[in-house]
Amino acid sequence: MIKSMGKDDMSKEVELTCPTCQTFRKIKVPAAIFSQKKFGTIKIQVPPGAVCREHQFIAFVDTKGIVRGYERIDLLMAVPTEETKEADNKDKALTLKQLIRKYGLYGVFSLLHAKIFDYPAYIIKNKESEDTPIKLNEFLDKNLPEKYRAPTFKIKFLDETSYDKIKVKEKNALLIDSQQNILQTPWEDKLKFEESMLKKALEIIDDNEQLIIIQQDIAKFIKEAELAKTILEGVKEIYKEDLIDEMATQLKMPKINKYRLNLIKDFIIQRHSDKLAKRIKNKVQEFLNLL
Repeated sequence: MIKSMGKDDMSKEVELTCPTCQTFRKIKVPAAIFSQKKFGTIKIQVPPGAVCREHQFIAFVDTKGIVRGYERIDLLMAVPTEETKEADNKDKALTLKQLIRKYGLYGVFSLLHAKIFDYPAYIIKNKESEDTPIKLNEFLDKNLPEKYRAPTFKIKFLDETSYDKIKVKEKNALLIDSQQNILQTPWEDKLKFEESMLKKALEIIDDNEQLIIIQQDIAKFIKEAELAKTILEGVKEIYKEDLIDEMATQLKMPKINKYRLNLIKDFIIQRHSDKLAKRIKNKVQEFLNLL
C-alpha cells in the first residue's frame, strides 16, 4: 500500500513484506516513477536491513503503487564497508564488489544478463556516479569470450533524470535508475544463472579470481549455446527433449534442465537468429494444439 507523503514531497511510501520472514516496513520510492505507465512493473531492490535485518529480495510494484509479488535473492553478501567505499577510485579498474555497491545485486545480475544476451541497457546517471560508459562496458565485456566482446549494444548512461522525459527507442531495453530501481527489463525469467555465478565468485576474496569464475561460467554456457546452434543448423526442427539428449551426448555431460535450454534459446535469438531458435519444438504444446 502507498501513502502520499505530502503535496510537495518527491517520494511515496510503499509497504513491503519480506517474503522469507514476513517482516514488513514502509520504504520511500520516487513518486515520479508511478506516473509513468510506460515502465509497467517496477522491480525494487530491497537489500538486507531495508525491511528486515537478514534478507534481500526484489519487490514487483506496478505503476499504481500496488505490490504484485516478490522474488527472493538467496545470495548472501555483506554490505561493503567504508574501507571498500573509500577504495573506489575513478582512475582504478572496477571490481565486482564495487559494482554491486553501486547498482545492487539484482542490478549487477541484470547488467550481466544484458551484456551476455546483447540487450540494450541504460542507466540513469546520478550526481555521484563516477563510472563512465567505457569503464563499465570494459569491465563487463572482459567476462565474455573475445568473439562476443563487440556486441550490437553497449550499456549507456542517461543524463536525463526526469522520468517523463526519458526516451529509450528500443522496446526491449534494460533501464535502471539512480536509486537502484529496475524500471524496465526485457525478460521475464528469473536471473538464476547470473545469481549462481556471483554466488560462487563472491566466495573468493581476490578480485581477479572472482572474474575468472564468472568468465569460466559464461564460457561454458556459450559453448553449450554454440553447440545447440550447430545442431539446429542441421535440422528443420527438433523437440526440446531430443536437443537436450543430443547436447548431452556430444558434450559428454549430464543433461541440462529446461531453464538452461530456455536461456540457450534466448541467446540464439538475441545473438544469432530468431528463425533458427524456432526450430526447437515443444511436444506438450503441439499436443495441446491438437485438442
